[in-house]
Amino acid sequence: MRYVVQRDYIASNIDKMRAHCPTAEVIGVIKGNGYGLGLIEMANLLCDKDVTTLAVSRIEEAVALRQNGIDTSILLLSPPFDSDSALICVDYCITATVDSLATARLLNNAANGTKTPAHIMLDTGFARFGFMPGEEDDIITVVRECGNISFKGIYSHFYNAFSADSSSVKLQVSRFNKTVDIIEKAGVTGLKKHICSSAGAVKYPEYHFDAVRLGSALLGRVVSASSVGLEKVGFMECEIISVKTLPAGHFVGYGEAFRTTRETRAAVVPLGVCDGYGLSKTEIAFTKGDKVNSLLRKVKRFGADDTLSCVVCGKKAQVIGKVGLTDLIIDVTGIDCGIGDVAAFEFNPTLVDALVKKDFV
Repeated sequence: MRYVVQRDYIASNIDKMRAHCPTAEVIGVIKGNGYGLGLIEMANLLCDKDVTTLAVSRIEEAVALRQNGIDTSILLLSPPFDSDSALICVDYCITATVDSLATARLLNNAANGTKTPAHIMLDTGFARFGFMPGEEDDIITVVRECGNISFKGIYSHFYNAFSADSSSVKLQVSRFNKTVDIIEKAGVTGLKKHICSSAGAVKYPEYHFDAVRLGSALLGRVVSASSVGLEKVGFMECEIISVKTLPAGHFVGYGEAFRTTRETRAAVVPLGVCDGYGLSKTEIAFTKGDKVNSLLRKVKRFGADDTLSCVVCGKKAQVIGKVGLTDLIIDVTGIDCGIGDVAAFEFNPTLVDALVKKDFV
């Protein structure tokens, strides 16, 4: 079993996003183990494409990058939460996020007479990290009093950029601009501004500012990817380990969920829920409206072929029965295949178990 990652597709997606964002720096976001593709492998690939700033969410990821020889700029998208995490940012030359007076003072104390880089984060509606609207005086105080910090940027994060409704995006940009305007008038200038992650960068070129943070767009797995011509990256390959012929009327898998209607040639593949297959992020409902929309999508697609499938020897084969914990069964009737032949599955890398081998080709 291996997860195949097409280097050329990622490189092409970077080029296409640079063309789409011609005035903005591309910050390569590789949080979550490089969106499931491998932290160090993705970092090296992006550095080879002259991406000069990487971004991660956890301090352990940033440290792992440094320990594996990545010496480019690394932006940590979460603020230091105690003196130890602040000291790690300083020691490993990680660009920290400052989102309050408290985190600024932690970082300033840890720097101890040196100059450590940081970006200021604004909470324009996400509620995760950031100075709130109305706390502009705190930002000005931080910049003036924390002499051990070299402030390089200021940013925020959209919470609904993937929606067809742009009202929340416009509201967040308005809040962002208002805060930036206030602190610039107070003398806090020269900061790199960024607010768009992948969905925002694709859909809202007017809000690219000085930089865009791209993660899922590099994988071609973002809303409106087709409008930029992005290519979807990654698929799973597994060898067939068993083939047998089943009579008509034979149940397949757990719970009597599937019954053959004809003589069926069935193949077993060692891929299952424990590897992340058969899971989905599309049904996550944030609001009652999301639940209604999900139901409407199901009604609209009623009768459509939503069966899981793969490709075996160049032909489509459907998954039959429920996906098990460690394996699944596919219908290979009419396909000239046997034990050892490879089945290829479409598979979102963020759902792939970390222990599955990733091959960059």
